[in-house]
Formats: sequence, C-alpha cells, structure tokens
Amino acid sequence: MKSITYILVLCFSIQLNAQAFLKSKKDNLETSFQEDIKKKLFDDYFFSAIKAKSLENFEEAVNSFQRCIEIDDRQAVVFYELAKIYQYQKQIFMSINSIEKAISIEPRNYWFRMLYAELLFMQNDYLKSAEQYKLLIEIDPKDQQLYFMLAETYVYANKIKKAIAVYDKLQDKIGVDKLLSMQKHSLYRQLKDIGSALNELELLIREFPEDIEAMEILSELYLLNNEQEKAFELFKKISLLDPQNGRIHLTLADYYRQTEDNDMSYRHLKLAFKTLDLDIDTKISVLISYYRLIGINNEMASQAYELANILLKLYPEEISVRAVYADILYTNNDIDEAKKQYLKILEKDKSKSEVWSQIMFIQAKRGEFKDLKETSLQALEYFSLNPLFYYFNGIANIRLENYDKAILSLKNSLDFIINNDNLLIEVNLSLADLYHKKEQHELSDEHFEKVLFLDPENTIVLNNYAYYLSLRKSNLEKAKSMSYKCNELESDNSTYQDTYAWVLYQQEDYKNAKIWLEKAISNGGDSSAVIIEHYGDVLYKLGNLQEARKQWIRALDVGSGGEFLYKKATEGILYE
Repeated sequence: MKSITYILVLCFSIQLNAQAFLKSKKDNLETSFQEDIKKKLFDDYFFSAIKAKSLENFEEAVNSFQRCIEIDDRQAVVFYELAKIYQYQKQIFMSINSIEKAISIEPRNYWFRMLYAELLFMQNDYLKSAEQYKLLIEIDPKDQQLYFMLAETYVYANKIKKAIAVYDKLQDKIGVDKLLSMQKHSLYRQLKDIGSALNELELLIREFPEDIEAMEILSELYLLNNEQEKAFELFKKISLLDPQNGRIHLTLADYYRQTEDNDMSYRHLKLAFKTLDLDIDTKISVLISYYRLIGINNEMASQAYELANILLKLYPEEISVRAVYADILYTNNDIDEAKKQYLKILEKDKSKSEVWSQIMFIQAKRGEFKDLKETSLQALEYFSLNPLFYYFNGIANIRLENYDKAILSLKNSLDFIINNDNLLIEVNLSLADLYHKKEQHELSDEHFEKVLFLDPENTIVLNNYAYYLSLRKSNLEKAKSMSYKCNELESDNSTYQDTYAWVLYQQEDYKNAKIWLEKAISNGGDSSAVIIEHYGDVLYKLGNLQEARKQWIRALDVGSGGEFLYKKATEGILYE
C-alpha cells in the first residue's frame, strides 16, 4: 500500500515539474521575442536617423534618435550622434549635455572624450577642456597629436608654462623634434624668456645641424638679443649651405654695410639679386633706394646700373623692372636712354600712366613741344580724365602758339583736378599768362587771384601779376604791394627787382626806380637787355640823356629788348 502511495506522489510531482518547465520556457520565448522586436525597432530608428543626418535633415534625425533613447537609453552612441548634430547647429549647451550622457555610459571612449574636449574649448572653458585631453592621453598615450592639443588649450588659457611642460613631457618620449622645439621656442618668446628660447633652438640645431629654417630663426633671435656676432656666423653658414637663399644674402649685405665693409656688402647684394629665391618686389624696393644715392658718387650710380641690368636679364618681360631702370637713368640725367626705356614700356603696355607722365616731363624739359603735343593726345586716349595730361597738352600748344587750343586743354585740366593744389596753381598760372597774351586782362587777373588764394607767397605770380599791371598802368598800388612782397620773399633776384623798379617808374617815382634798377644790375641784371633798357629809360626821365643813350646802346649789344630799343639807341630819344 505504501508503495502505491509513493508511486502516486512521484507521478504527481513529475507532472507539476513538467508544467512549471513548460511555463518558464514559454515566458523566456515571449521575452526573447519582445527583445528582438525592440532591437529591430531600435535599429530601424537608428539607421533612419543616420540616413536623415547624412541628408542634413537634422530635425528628422533628432526625432529618430530620441525614439532610439525611448527604446534603450543605455546606448551611448545615440547620445554621441545627437551631440554632433547639436554641435553642427551651434547648440553647444545641448551638445555638451548629450555627450556627457554618452560618457557616463562609456567613460573611456576616445571619440566621446574628444568631442567633449572640443565642445568645452568652443565654450572657452579651456581648463576643463585640458582635463579631457589629459584623460585622452591616458586612454591613448601614443597619440602625439593629443599633446599638441593639450598644450594649445593651455596656451588659450594663458597657462604658458603648463603648455611648455606638456611639450617637455612629449619630448621626453620622442626625443628632440623640430615642431616641438619650434613651439617651445615660440612660447618662451611669449614669456619674454629669450634665454630659454635660444637654448631650445640651439638644442634643435645640435640635433639637426643643417636645418636652415631653424638657423634663420635662431639668427633673428640672436639679433633680437643683441648677439650680432653669433647671428652673423649663422648667416655665413646658411649662405654656404644654401647659396641660392637670397634673403640671407640680403641680410649679410645689410650686416656688412653696417660694419662699413662696403665691398662685401655689395657682393652679397649682387648675389641676392641673382637668386630667384628673393621676390622681385623686394629687389625693386632695394633698387628704388638707389634713387637718392645716385647723386652721391659715381660708384652708387654704377651699382644701380649693374643691379638693374641683373634684374633685366633675370626678368626680361617684367615691366616694373624696366620702369625702375628707366627711372634710374632719368635720375642720373641720362635723359635720352631713359626716354628710350619708357617708350619700350609703352610698346608693351600703354596702361601705365606714370610712364606716360615721365615721357611728357622729358619732352617738356627738352623743349620737344611737337612731340609733347602728340604724346599728350595719345595718352588722353587711354586716360581721358587725367588733368596732368591735359596740362601738358596745354603747355605744348602754348609753345606752338596754338593759344585757343591751349586754353581749351587747360580748362579741361581744371575740370578734373582733385586734391592737387600744385597742379591747380600751374594750370591757373598758365591760363593767366595766356589771357594776358590775348589781352583778356580780366580773365588773366582772375586766374592770378586764384593762384594767390592757394599760395599767397608764390613769387612767380606776385612778380608776373605786378609786372602785367604795371605794363597796363592799372592798379599800380596793388602792383607795388605785390612786387615789394615778392622782393621780401626772395631778395637779390634781378628780375623781381626790375619789376618793382618798373612799377615805381609807372608811378613816376624815377629816383627810387633808379635805385632798384641799379640793385638789379648788380645782381646779374647786366646780362639782361630789358633791365638795361629800363635803366636807360629811368635815366632819361631823370634828365641824364647822354647816359640814357649809353645804356640803350649797351642793351642792344646784350640782346633784344623792347620794340623801341633800336630807335632809342640810334636817336637818343625815349619812345614808349
């Protein structure tokens, strides 16, 4: 009976265990199924978010990432991707919040920490950013770039010494490195620790004795530290290692010039000019500096010519080189050759107004007024608003006695003058003289007045204006005042003294007129037929007829005077 009971209990127990096992299996299957569904749903949202992000549909991407978080908030990559989106949108606070959540899940993830460091840097929270870079170095101590990032962050935080310490730590790991040494040297200079900056570069050059860039920087630092001899030795070494280094030759030229070794200075200057390493603008700038030296002695002129010819051979098509060469010729009074060079430039390029100007200055200076007229007309085809070119055309027409054309050109010049009082004075003065020739005295006086408004002490205007008034016997007191002022401004000028004497003559003050004419004669007026003739006129008015005739005859011997001079000399009678 007991056996039957035991068997029945055993069977019942087995049945119960079987039922429990089946239920557990069913629950596990349901849980696994649900997890699979969640995972698939998570993956779908995640990949949808990534796709939307790649298409820059950030709103959709953020929504999909948020759905991912709702499904599983322990996936750090979702927070990382959100942080990158927020960073791109410049929502830095939200980006930092997201990346901090990612880091809380995966504290030693390299990329999470890197983004966090960048975000803190963007927020100017440099010291916290530096802490992240330090953690990154712990994660990946072989990544040299992290040391540079950490040092840079300390620099922004104005912790220069900490930045140097970071570079020192890296240098202990990898040895002397050029980039490291350059960075440290730069930081020491920020600290005004020139000694340490020098030590850093000297260490670098001991390791890399032929590094020209390092030597150049060290030599400049020696100069800054008043160690000229050390700098000079480095310059010489560089010139041997790199003979085509034009900048070093130029520096050596300057050094030798300061030490008054002019031969060595010029030798290195020529070497600098012969290299293509030194830019053309620097060479031209040096050559231009010779303008003021050419007049000192023939050697300076010879050097200028030689250097210019070096550049002409090196840059045969460069217009700026030929222009400087032409300017040197002009400065050295080699006018014919200068003109040839300017004309060569215009054959290639007619757009250089300065070159046109120089040619016209030469033509005016040499009295080539027909050529000046043609050149100015050609230039005005390219520069129709240039007042100087109208002025030159006006001057040419004056000398060619085309007065109406001259007036038209000069008036055109006035229309285009802006902020150039000197040219304004010259144009008005020319118009004043022109209108005087044409006996349009009101217009003549008007332009003289314009000049005096701009330049009240212009002696040429004071003299000419006064003289013209005296010839017309008009406004003689004004003429006297202007002429006297002119003589005060420039004494011992025979022309100006003659003008004042003639104003007095017209006022019938013959006694004082005689005194001023004698002054004029003693100051060189004895070579002027006009002044001597005036002196004879005054003597005649004073009753000294015999001496007056002597002066008129003397004036005839000197040259041509007034239209009645011959009659006065032959007849001994004053004609006016």
